[in-house]
Amino acid sequence: MKKLFLLVLVLLGAFIFKIPEYVELNNLAIIEAIGIDFTNDKYTVYLKEVIPKKDENGIKYEYKYYKSSDLNLEDAYKKLSDKTKKKLYYNDVKFLVTNLEKSSKIVKLFSIKPKNIIHTKKDIYKELKTNV
Repeated sequence: MKKLFLLVLVLLGAFIFKIPEYVELNNLAIIEAIGIDFTNDKYTVYLKEVIPKKDENGIKYEYKYYKSSDLNLEDAYKKLSDKTKKKLYYNDVKFLVTNLEKSSKIVKLFSIKPKNIIHTKKDIYKELKTNV
């Protein structure tokens, strides 16, 4: 009886809790910063991917930038995920740089919790490359 109860409990737990899909680290784009620029009624989305490389003195970081533009923020977001072969990983986003007054729509769309949200009127792409 105990074995049957334990078996049912384990099987029930397997169906209730979702096991995340396995993704190789090489197929994962770790996004460190997101930039959203809204000018001329057009959204431009920038992503800054951090690529850790093994170095003689430890780990060296390289960066790759993605860019997509559209009249709708959701469509620009979808274009970015279609552009890269890698799965975009947003859990480590440290910075959100935008010229919009409210960033709640961006946070909700990307499902992120950035450590810093920067509202600026400067060039978003330059801000991502230099300061963030």
